[in-house]
Amino acid sequence: MAGEQRVRLNEIDAMEMGIRCPNCKTYTSFGDILATGQCRGVECTTGLELELVISE
Repeated sequence: MAGEQRVRLNEIDAMEMGIRCPNCKTYTSFGDILATGQCRGVECTTGLELELVISE
């Protein structure tokens, strides 16, 4: 997919329960990402997704 960027989350992200949008730097909670699929910045149109990888 063109324009897709992957970011590995770290312990600080988990403690804060969210991330800053890579484009507008607005904090978006994991819950908001799951519910809306996008950044919560007012004029930002960046789509955000969470992916869980399970390894055995």
